[in-house]
Amino acid sequence: MLKKLLKYDLKWCFKPLVVFYILALFFSIITRFIESLDKTLMVVIIDKICSGIVIAMLINILINCFMRNWVRVIRNVYKDESYLTHTLPVSKSKIYLSKVLTSSITLLVSLGVILLCLAIVCLNDTSWIALKQSLEQSAIFLNSTIFSLVAVLILTVFFEFLFVIMAGILGIIIGHRANNLKIIKSLISGFSIYMLLSICSLGIIYVSGFFNSDITSIFSNMEISSEAMKSIMLIGTIIYAIYIVVIYIISNKLLDKGVNVD
Repeated sequence: MLKKLLKYDLKWCFKPLVVFYILALFFSIITRFIESLDKTLMVVIIDKICSGIVIAMLINILINCFMRNWVRVIRNVYKDESYLTHTLPVSKSKIYLSKVLTSSITLLVSLGVILLCLAIVCLNDTSWIALKQSLEQSAIFLNSTIFSLVAVLILTVFFEFLFVIMAGILGIIIGHRANNLKIIKSLISGFSIYMLLSICSLGIIYVSGFFNSDITSIFSNMEISSEAMKSIMLIGTIIYAIYIVVIYIISNKLLDKGVNVD
């Protein structure tokens, strides 16, 4: 049953996203082609227009990835579709798990498309060499390998965005336990959870400075050493992973207590 839930959740969320994926890739290829032409006034104007469209598409991909997952939870768990959802022979924990897996998959695919579009538009022989040199210098500075550096960066960004989506879902669950103004209370709850945990993250990093002098130097003289950077990246990744697990557990427990269907 989980597979069927996941299938329909993914189909619903990907339906508009695929359109943005295609448009973003199409205009990325067009932009790359135009930039290979001689720089006449008309070519420059068309290039700027297409570049603007690509940026707009990439932003829309990210925003719609968040919004579709949040709207899916509201419609499927609390609105008209919920009457069918809650009659299925499946526990609320599996319904929620399907939503989390859908969020993870759509976010991963969306980030992949964004990176691919940026690579199509930005990477040429010159920029590739510059990027490679920048990564090599960063890897040397952090006493790491390029693969490890890129992997950690991608993982951190993925966890951070997934944390935002799950904070929003928890806000929806909390907001819809109210008797009125559910959407407004969901927005307030989700934003409050995000801000509170973000402040906690800064506090954790600051406290970590008492055990790591390299981190303390950031707050005292704004200098970032390689060890401090590595520590912050590691702590940040762990913090987001913990937040995601905690939010998952809390959301599950709240759903198990019952759902107020509109």
